[in-house]
Amino acid sequence: MPRSLELLLAAAATAVGIAFFASVPYWPKEQTTNPLPGLVSSAAQAFAPSYKAPLNGPSVLASVRPAPDLNLVLPDDLAVVVRRSGINGETGLIPTTASITTFRLRATGDLVSVAAPTGVDAVRRVNNDADAGLRVHGAYAISNVDRNGSTIIRWTENGVTYEISSRTLDASRLADVANTLR
Repeated sequence: MPRSLELLLAAAATAVGIAFFASVPYWPKEQTTNPLPGLVSSAAQAFAPSYKAPLNGPSVLASVRPAPDLNLVLPDDLAVVVRRSGINGETGLIPTTASITTFRLRATGDLVSVAAPTGVDAVRRVNNDADAGLRVHGAYAISNVDRNGSTIIRWTENGVTYEISSRTLDASRLADVANTLR
């Protein structure tokens, strides 16, 4: 097929496509009634009858506690966020579930990571433990050092177990930082 005929066919096909999509808004439409009459604006709702069922009795959700916050943060004057990633390693736009947030403390430059890890047991004080140990936000906390040399403090608050860790801070200084989390 000659090159000029190919160009002519391509131009004609493009023109037909543009004409088709440009004409769609002008096609006749069927009128439909509002399938959800309870969701119309307040001005239109005054003239239209509502078909919504009345809510009788106390709300089922009135006695439910609010969902706990899984992502604690340090105040902006104490630290700046360096990195945030999901528990499963995702970075970027984090879903509403828990994330691991790394902060750099403004005063010392130390890095601190805060998370609400999944699959860990709640931190509870053992009855025969004479030393109350660390406290974070008034809750009993435990401290340990992992094999990489990071100090980790873990506590349970409002049914969620949180942990804060640092390679450079000791347990008492890390507990002070943890108590500023909100």
